[in-house]
Amino acid sequence: MTQLTIHLAYRSLQSNRRRGADGDMFLPVKALDEDGSILAEGAAGLGQPALLSVPDATAQVFVRLTWPSGRTQTQRISLDGGTDGELTFSDESLSSNEWSAWAIPRLNARTPLAAARGDIDLNLQRFDNVWLRLWRRQDGVWQQTPLRPDATYRNGAAWQLDLTLEQAAWLLQLGGSKVPWRFVSLPGGGPARVLFTPKDSNDPRSEPLKVVVTSFRSDAETLLEFLARDAMRAADALAGSQSLAHHLFAEKFEDPISAVAGAYYLLRRGDWERIPRDWYENLSREFRWLPDASIVHCVRLLREGAGSSQESPLKLLEQSLQRGWPVFEEGIALLQEAAATLRQVAWSHDSIVFDQVQALGTAKSWAGAATSFFGRQPDTPAARQWVGMPNAPRRRRLDPLLSAAIRDKGLEDREMIGSNDKRIVSITSLERQHTTPQRRLGPVSPPRVAVERIELSKPAKIRAAEEDEFLLGSIKR
Repeated sequence: MTQLTIHLAYRSLQSNRRRGADGDMFLPVKALDEDGSILAEGAAGLGQPALLSVPDATAQVFVRLTWPSGRTQTQRISLDGGTDGELTFSDESLSSNEWSAWAIPRLNARTPLAAARGDIDLNLQRFDNVWLRLWRRQDGVWQQTPLRPDATYRNGAAWQLDLTLEQAAWLLQLGGSKVPWRFVSLPGGGPARVLFTPKDSNDPRSEPLKVVVTSFRSDAETLLEFLARDAMRAADALAGSQSLAHHLFAEKFEDPISAVAGAYYLLRRGDWERIPRDWYENLSREFRWLPDASIVHCVRLLREGAGSSQESPLKLLEQSLQRGWPVFEEGIALLQEAAATLRQVAWSHDSIVFDQVQALGTAKSWAGAATSFFGRQPDTPAARQWVGMPNAPRRRRLDPLLSAAIRDKGLEDREMIGSNDKRIVSITSLERQHTTPQRRLGPVSPPRVAVERIELSKPAKIRAAEEDEFLLGSIKR
C-alpha cells in the first residue's frame, strides 16, 4: 500500500488551542480516486497529520478536507510507482483576522469572513442596538448577571466577546428591533468566546444574526458540530482516528464539558456500552452544575433497561432540568427521547417535566452545536417570537405558512404568565416548520395538537438583578 501524509497548517487557528496536543483541532480527510470512490479516510490535526493508505496501483488521488459547515477543500496529488505522497492544507486563502478565524469552519461555506482581505463592510451599524443579557443558573434559579467581557473585537464583518465563566449553566440572551429574542447556551467552567456576524444565507428562515460559541475545546466542539449537522461519516472519521470519544470521556474529572461531548457521540452511534455505567454515574454525580451530565446518564439507563441504579431515569430527567438547559444541541434530542419513553410509563407523574422538554424542542433555534431557543425568559422557551428592546417587546410577524397552520388548527401559543402564587401554562406541540427533524431511533411520542393547561404551585424562577443590557454598538473597532 502507498501511504499519504496529510498535514493541517491552519496557523490562524492556533489561538483557539486550549490544552496543548489534547486540544488540537482535527478535520476529516478522505482520499478519492478519479471516479470519486473513497479509498481511505482519516483525520488531520494541527499537531498530527493524517496517514492514509491507498492501493499501490493508484496513479492519481484527490484528497478532500471537510469543515463542519460543509465547505470542502480538495487537492490532487500524483503518485509515481507506489511512492508515498505528502500534501498540506493551509489557511493562506482565509481571513487575515486571527481573532475571528476560529469560527470560519463553523459558518456557511459562503461566509464573507473567509475572505482573505480585511476591509469587508457588512453594514454592521444596523445592529448597533442589538442588546445582550447574561444569565446564570444558581440554586435552581435563573439570575441575570452583568455582562462584563474580558475583551471585545469588531471589524466590518463581525463582533466578538471573550468571557470567563464559573462552573454553572449559562445563557446569553440577544434581541433587537429586527432580531428575535433568543438564548444561546455558553459552556461554563473557564474561558468562552462568542462571535456574532450577519446571516450568510438567503434562506428567509435564517436568523438575522448568526452566533458561534467556543470554549477552546477544538476536538470536542468539532465533533459536536458534525453531530449537529448529521454529518456522521465525518464525525466517525474524527472519533475513529484516535478513539476520540472514549478519550474525551476518560478525562471527565479534568474536563467534564468534553466528556459529555464524547458521551453524546457514543450514544448517537449506539456505542454507549463501550463505557462502564459508573462513568456516567460519576459524571452526573460530581458535576451537578452541568445539565448534560444528567441527560447522558438518564439515556444510558433507559437504553439498557437498568432498574437497579441508585438514580432512576425519571429522577435524572428532573435533575437535568433543575440544573438548567443542556449546553449542547445534542442534549435536546436526548431529552426528547427520554421524555417520550418515560411519559409512557409515568402517567401518574406531574407532566410539567415532559411539557418543559416539549416546549424546548418547539422553541429550538440554530447556533451550531450550542443549545439555542426562542423566548422572553430563560426558563420558558416559546415558539412565539418577540423583537424590540427589553422594556418594549412586540410580537414578531410569523411566517405566513406557520400562521395559517396555527389558525387552521385553532391553536394559540401562550407563554407562562406569572402571578403571586401560581402560574398557568398553555403550550402547543405544533413544531415550527424549520425545526431540525428528530434523529433518534428510540420511541417517539405521538404528535399532540391539543392545548394543555397545567397548574404550578411555584412562582416563576427568574431573578433579574438589574436592568442592564450590553449593546453590540458599544464594541469599538
